[in-house]
Amino acid sequence: MLGRVRFESTSQYKKKYYVDPEPQIGDYPNLPQRFAEERPQRGWWDRQMRRNFGEPIAEQDEILNMWAPTQYWSPGWKTVGKMWAGFIVTLGSVYYLISQARAERPYVRAFYPYGGLKEELGGVPTRTLASSIEEASSV
Repeated sequence: MLGRVRFESTSQYKKKYYVDPEPQIGDYPNLPQRFAEERPQRGWWDRQMRRNFGEPIAEQDEILNMWAPTQYWSPGWKTVGKMWAGFIVTLGSVYYLISQARAERPYVRAFYPYGGLKEELGGVPTRTLASSIEEASSV
């Protein structure tokens, strides 16, 4: 019988159904970490800190109170994509409306026959690369 000792656990820890994630706070209520900025603006005894009289303070109050840095909300990628698509559609539609509403030119463009201004003004024709090479090789 000495070799067969039956081990029975008498630990209260294993019999608990609720395990406190922060065992060092003792019997103080384990409050959820919620920013004071997320609370509604009205209906509080202390309107600046958004807290009622006698309400227990969270353990991380200096991080969660109204003096903490502002928590910014950022939209999801679908929303951002819709915003970009709306911006591009708006920009395109404004461009289209401006191009359709543009006034006609107040002048008539000058028309020159096939020779361009060479015959009209009696000037030298425009030189091309081929004509320059041909002239240089003939010398």
